[in-house]
Amino acid sequence: MNTRNLAPGVILIALGALFFVVQLTDVGGEAIVAVIGGAFLAAYAFTRQYGFLVPGGIMTGLGLGIVLQNQATPEESGVVVIGLGVGFLSIYVIDLLVRGASALWWPIIPGGILTAIGILIEANQVEILAELEWAWPLVLIAIGVIVLLSQVRRHGEPPAATAPPDAHAAVVAEAIERPEPRQLPNEPAAQHR
Repeated sequence: MNTRNLAPGVILIALGALFFVVQLTDVGGEAIVAVIGGAFLAAYAFTRQYGFLVPGGIMTGLGLGIVLQNQATPEESGVVVIGLGVGFLSIYVIDLLVRGASALWWPIIPGGILTAIGILIEANQVEILAELEWAWPLVLIAIGVIVLLSQVRRHGEPPAATAPPDAHAAVVAEAIERPEPRQLPNEPAAQHR
């Protein structure tokens, strides 16, 4: 049986169960994002399709941050950002547990950045962010260089830039050389004016 066909049913069951739990607790509408994220995670657990894991991790982390923010004092504004960062990090952790060494590592970057920013906000160290404003483009450049170098080391030299053979080039050249339009076998000849 194809598990893709079962995913919508799994999502609806998970949504219903999670909404029921929300009704039984004192958590209100602020849990909607986490509930939908939980449904995506349930679909991922059932189907193992990465496309369910990404929104599941992000929405669950963000939703839990929203829930915690609403139950905390208003001054604690970094909780939502931390929740979003943890959501990204959870994508990597779950993928690592399921697929092992072949887990995709990209969620570590936004997860780490968002979690660090959230912690700085919570620690009332926002001025550090202002001081480092000039540095983040350099960090992105450094990460890009590291990624490129790791790919070159892993796969050897990058392939030479060669133009792929153009299948349409011959057709275009033939059309340019032939001044008359092509005539189909059963089509009457076009009259020239």
